[in-house]
Amino acid sequence: MKKIYIVFVLAMVLILQSCGMIVIEEDTDEYRLLSDQYNAYIMNDVVNFDDFRDIMNDATNQTTLSVFMLEKETFNRFNSVTDRKYGTATVIYFDQNYLYLLTTFEMIDLNSQYINYYVHDAYGTEYEGEIYAADSSFNLGIIRVERTGIYYPKAKLADYLPLTNEMVLMISNDHPSQNIHRLGYYLNQNDQSYVEMISSMNANGSPVFNLQLELIGIQYLYGDAYILLIDYQTIYTFVSDLLPI
Repeated sequence: MKKIYIVFVLAMVLILQSCGMIVIEEDTDEYRLLSDQYNAYIMNDVVNFDDFRDIMNDATNQTTLSVFMLEKETFNRFNSVTDRKYGTATVIYFDQNYLYLLTTFEMIDLNSQYINYYVHDAYGTEYEGEIYAADSSFNLGIIRVERTGIYYPKAKLADYLPLTNEMVLMISNDHPSQNIHRLGYYLNQNDQSYVEMISSMNANGSPVFNLQLELIGIQYLYGDAYILLIDYQTIYTFVSDLLPI
């Protein structure tokens, strides 16, 4: 139904354009971006159960493996744990020796030496991590983890944001639960990216994917019915200066 509605709207635009009531400059970056967004939407829209099943199977068997629970453990000079905070981190790059996991800046403490970082994969395996980079102006940070013999895929950044009301998928960790899949609808308002879904503080840093399972952003803030994203463009600007993504 949504696809029929969009096709109808575009048909009306073409009719009005031919009558001279609407003028659209087709040789612009804005036009090309909208065209690419629409084509991707048409190609990847969920129109039946088989489409939905295939996407969820790929998300469960592949994409989930790039998502880790992040644990920030604070201790005192007597080595006693005084606080634990949980979030989510996503593999954004790897090399021969390390995994690099993207998360929110709030999970990073650049000033204290009394903090340990641990990440837990989808199967519960724990690894100790360390701060690789962080920047409060982007509200982003990267935790680095030594690689083992286990392969973890990296998230692929999207090329553009979804259309408003396009379905998206978040894979989150809400301690003690892991590998939570939530579906929601994307919304762009005042140049900010939101998703209509219920979430929690422990899910901050959780990746949100389009229906091609490309990363469009990570959860930064949450409310009663919407979450605010740090979008893929901000992520790329931050990470590309540090890693060859």
